[in-house]
Amino acid sequence: MSTRHATAERMGEGLGRLFLPMVAVILAIWFALIAWPAILTAAIAIGFATRRWRGVACRHYGRTLKVVLPITAAFAGQATVLAFLLRATPGLAIAAGVVAASCLSIVILIFEGRVMKTIFDLVPADQQADLAAQLDGLDAQAKRAEGQAADLAGLDPATVIRAIERRVIGQNAIVEAVVSTTFRRARLARPGKPVGVMLFVGATGAGKTELAKAIAAACFSDRLIRVDCNELSESHSVQRLIGPPPGYQGAEQGGQLCRDLARVGTGVLLLDEIEKADPAALKVLMNLLDEARLTEQSTGRTYSARGFLIVLTSNAAADAIAQVASVETDPVLRETKTKDALRDEGFLPEILARIDSIFPFAPLSSRDVARVVERFLLKFARDVGIELVSADSALLLDLVTKAHKTRDYGIREVVRSVENAVVDGLIDVKDRGYSRALIRVIDGRVSVQPVTAEATTNVTEGAHA
Repeated sequence: MSTRHATAERMGEGLGRLFLPMVAVILAIWFALIAWPAILTAAIAIGFATRRWRGVACRHYGRTLKVVLPITAAFAGQATVLAFLLRATPGLAIAAGVVAASCLSIVILIFEGRVMKTIFDLVPADQQADLAAQLDGLDAQAKRAEGQAADLAGLDPATVIRAIERRVIGQNAIVEAVVSTTFRRARLARPGKPVGVMLFVGATGAGKTELAKAIAAACFSDRLIRVDCNELSESHSVQRLIGPPPGYQGAEQGGQLCRDLARVGTGVLLLDEIEKADPAALKVLMNLLDEARLTEQSTGRTYSARGFLIVLTSNAAADAIAQVASVETDPVLRETKTKDALRDEGFLPEILARIDSIFPFAPLSSRDVARVVERFLLKFARDVGIELVSADSALLLDLVTKAHKTRDYGIREVVRSVENAVVDGLIDVKDRGYSRALIRVIDGRVSVQPVTAEATTNVTEGAHA
């Protein structure tokens, strides 16, 4: 007796374990045989809807109120099949037919725009195109905020180096190192990191800012964001980067740097004279250097800088670093001594820890300064509309001497010296109707003279001699 009881219990347990799988199989068979009309009609309805309202993404028919359309279409399809299957029972067949007809009429009303109008139908016809364009613009802005990777695949490093060396005078070794580093890091898959973080330090007027601009022109089609850290010397100036807090005046405009990152996408981000930024601004920038992202204070939106080469420039410890750059030949020792000089000057160790490469700039030699003077002489002549045929060497020597005396003021003082020496004379020659000129130094005074046909012959003969 007990044996039969135990056997019955085991059979009951076995049937219990089989119950759920059996139910699942029965439901699957029912779903395959019965529910396929609902799936088919819902899919057809969504297909027609995406053609009817092209501005509405397909996913909205499963997440928003628009889910009524595929559900109603599914009921119409399912009720139609049930009406056919229950034809032997007229009452049930008629009821299923009424349900199918009602659901079908609702679907038709939706497609005709009588019920559940989309936002595009509610807006006047003459405004719909503009609305669609603005909505697409918001999507594009959100995508730009995510950032894009830098693509230098179509550029030849050697060609880029030559182009930059023609623009940046006297820093060929640094140009080659910077370009090589930039191309190498652009090839690395470093999610959440910028292309690179570089610090240009050393002598004033040695070409630090100009090199950053030249890289932007040669590698990134002139896409450059420049932040003058002189303007970040107060604690409240951090709002220029990430915007004011919510509720404050100007919060709706956001942070200028955040919006520039989204607008430009990829390029060079130049933080000029970084040592002059307030600690509050530096704290914000640290996250940018480390993780290539900046969070807008007013909106909470995060902007990416992963497609940017971030360049910091600094004049801190300029004399000591210029001496290191001129004397030290070993790259490792040169960078170590440069970091030591910056720390002694009060440069934050947290900033140095986030920098990939430090490039100390040596002062320009006298020959390099002469090339800079020559470049601006020709530039001012072009700006006036005069062809400069020749210039006395005494003029170059005088301007180079002045440049050495005013070295602490940088290349701008050289430019002013060239402008003061020759521009008035060039304008006078232009006003007298001449298109060519030469510059002479007579008794210590600069004289800009027009070039006639005879003078041109004399200049040519002197050159050949």
